[in-house]
Amino acid sequence: MTQPNPSRGRAGARLAAGFAVLAAVLCLGAGAARAQSGRKSQKPVGVPTEAPKGDPAGKPEAKKTEALVNFVVMRQDITAIGIDPLARDGVAAAFGQRLRQTSSVDVTDGGKGTRSDARDRAKKEEKAYVILFQLEEQPGSMSMGSADSRTLLIRTYVYTPKTGDLKFTDTIHQRPAYDSVGVGGVRVPVPTRRVERYPSQRELEQAARDAADRLLSRFQVTPPPER
Repeated sequence: MTQPNPSRGRAGARLAAGFAVLAAVLCLGAGAARAQSGRKSQKPVGVPTEAPKGDPAGKPEAKKTEALVNFVVMRQDITAIGIDPLARDGVAAAFGQRLRQTSSVDVTDGGKGTRSDARDRAKKEEKAYVILFQLEEQPGSMSMGSADSRTLLIRTYVYTPKTGDLKFTDTIHQRPAYDSVGVGGVRVPVPTRRVERYPSQRELEQAARDAADRLLSRFQVTPPPER
């Protein structure tokens, strides 16, 4: 009769115990994983999710730069000057466009009016200075029906908001205007065959830009570079 081997029986018992321990560890790990997954999936009930500020794509909202100076520009319509209204409006437009080239300045078109209208408008403004842009003949110029545009000059009147007080006035004369191109950052005059319908139209538009630059400098604003 064959005798049972004790060592073989003990080895089998140890193997069975090892399997039992491994099975218990696996069961515990699976239970912990399910519990952890359940905790992550739970969300508070009734608490709204706050959306980030900005556009729908989640980008931060850009801050708008506040203007350093606010202007309301009015044009004085003087019928006594015998110059085409379109040409006169073009000169006034050059003044406003030059001011708008500076991002730190906010410009509003105030339409046409007189000095009295500009002063009354300034009294109604909270922070905007009212500018009256005016074309007029040089003192001593004599014109019969139609003014020579080469004798015109530009005056600007600036009125203080709330009080309507005259802050300052300025006079700009015409200077020669030349067509030019940029070469290495330097403006170089070039020949031109451009024919103007009105004499001195370009000079007047250039004087309007000069008036805008002078005005900006008075408010400690650096004029933009020439284009």
